Amino acid sequence: MMTLMETIRAYLGWCPAEGQTRRQMQLGPEMRGDTPHDGRRRIGGISMKFDSIVKEEFWRSTAVFWILVIITAFVITAGYLPIPAFLLFPLPLAITAVIFCIVVWYRRKEHLTDPNPVSILHHALGLRNREKKTKRRGTAIEKMFDAVLLALIFLIYLYASLAYSISQIYWLPVLIVIGLFLTRIVFTDGGVQHVTVARSVIFYLIVAMIFLLRYLALGYPIVPLLQAFVLIGIVSFPILYIWERRRTQEGTD
Repeated sequence: MMTLMETIRAYLGWCPAEGQTRRQMQLGPEMRGDTPHDGRRRIGGISMKFDSIVKEEFWRSTAVFWILVIITAFVITAGYLPIPAFLLFPLPLAITAVIFCIVVWYRRKEHLTDPNPVSILHHALGLRNREKKTKRRGTAIEKMFDAVLLALIFLIYLYASLAYSISQIYWLPVLIVIGLFLTRIVFTDGGVQHVTVARSVIFYLIVAMIFLLRYLALGYPIVPLLQAFVLIGIVSFPILYIWERRRTQEGTD
């Protein structure tokens, strides 16, 4: 029966470094505790290395933990849910640990080497199997899925702003997430990015529409916003057009 330490090591993907066990047997116990020369971590006298999936999910979990701490602190301060203050750190830590274990287990089970959370979610929802039928249909499904997530995030933000009068400092992370999804929708086809003037115009118009809807929903004046977008477009798109023509000419030559 495996001991607790052996079970933890097996789950985290630790394995003895190549040739390490053999050297331990040859050198004897007097060499235990020496610092490895290859930078690996020594545990119990054996140089160990982490599973790559565990490494990726550990660093992702660190970010998830602090995001959950911020959300929990906001919920406790605003009084939306009856959460005691002493759960500010234990609750996010427990949620993060559950997410970490589930994602590590699923990625190992399905042999997913891509750490992109959107790709993992697509695979979990079965979208990857559909993509194998036709590449074009798979790309359309991905774009539709990203568009639905983008709309949901934006609508949740607007609802929270109107119903609970949340601080508009949360608009910055919401805008970053929306920008990432919108970039995938407009500029990415089949995992390959295509940056053109036409796509940039579409991206710019959608961003302008999102800002306009936000200003209308929150009751902000929209005339200065429209003037700013028109000015930015007049300045930036001629430069982008000239850059694309020069790049096309260099590719032809």
